[in-house]
Amino acid sequence: MEMIIDFPGGSRVDAHFGGFMVPTDQPPGASAPTPFATFLSSIGTCAGIYVLGFCRQRGIPTDGIRILQDA
Repeated sequence: MEMIIDFPGGSRVDAHFGGFMVPTDQPPGASAPTPFATFLSSIGTCAGIYVLGFCRQRGIPTDGIRILQDA
């Protein structure tokens, strides 16, 4: 997968791939999550897709299921 990373101004660093754009920023601008917060959220959502698949395969409802990630 090819990604284009650009620098649109200030402390912004954005990733573009597959028709998507993932914005990041640093304080004091903070117009988007920091790159590290985006990284952590990708770990949580990656775990989440496995939980979702596990539940769906077994017919387990996902209502109320949450993953708590504390860094």
